[in-house]
Amino acid sequence: MAMASLSSFLASILLVFLFITPSFSRLSNTVNETADDKSVVNKVCSKAKNPSMCLQILPHDGTLQVLAKSAVSSGYDYAQDTIVNVIDAANNGTDRKLKKKYSSCLTNMNTASAAVAKAKKQVRSGVFCGLGSAAETAKAEADKCIYLFKGQPTDPFYILREIKSFEDIYIDIIRIISTMLKNVQTYISSKDSQQIQFTSYGR
Repeated sequence: MAMASLSSFLASILLVFLFITPSFSRLSNTVNETADDKSVVNKVCSKAKNPSMCLQILPHDGTLQVLAKSAVSSGYDYAQDTIVNVIDAANNGTDRKLKKKYSSCLTNMNTASAAVAKAKKQVRSGVFCGLGSAAETAKAEADKCIYLFKGQPTDPFYILREIKSFEDIYIDIIRIISTMLKNVQTYISSKDSQQIQFTSYGR
C-alpha cells in the first residue's frame, strides 16, 4: 500500500516537472527575448509617438531590460542637457517675464531629472518597477513647464521645443517599456498561478 502511494506521488511529481519545464522555457524566451531580428526594439518603437527617434535612441539588440536601461540613461542625459540650456536662458534672457518662466521651468526639470535619475539607479540594480512612476513624475513636471509657455509669442532659447522632445520622445519610451515589462510580469504571474493550481490538483 505504501509502495503504491509512493509510486503515485512520484508520478505526480514527474507530471508537474514535465508541465513546468516547457512553461519556464517559454517564459524565459518572453522575458529575455533577443532582438537578432530587431523584434523587441520594433515592438517598443511601434508604440512610440516618434518611432524614428525611438529607433535612433534604443539599441537594436538586447532584451527588454537592456532597452529599459538605455532609455532611462538617454532620458537622463537629455534632461541634464536641457537643464543646462534652461539655466542659460534664465541667466541670459532679456525679457523679465520670460526669465521668470525659465526659472520656474528649471525647478520642474530638476524634479523630472531627479525622477529619471532614481529610475536609472534602480534599473542598474535590476529593479524595473519604478519606471512607470518615474515616467509619470517626469511627464507631470514637463507638462507644468510646457503650460508656462502657453500663449508665449517668443522663446528665443527654444526651451519649449526641448521640453516637448523630452516628454514626447524620452519619457514616452520609458512609459512604453514600463508597460511592456508589467505585461510580461502579469503573464509570468498568471503562469505561476496555473502551475500552483495544477500541482494542487495533482496531489
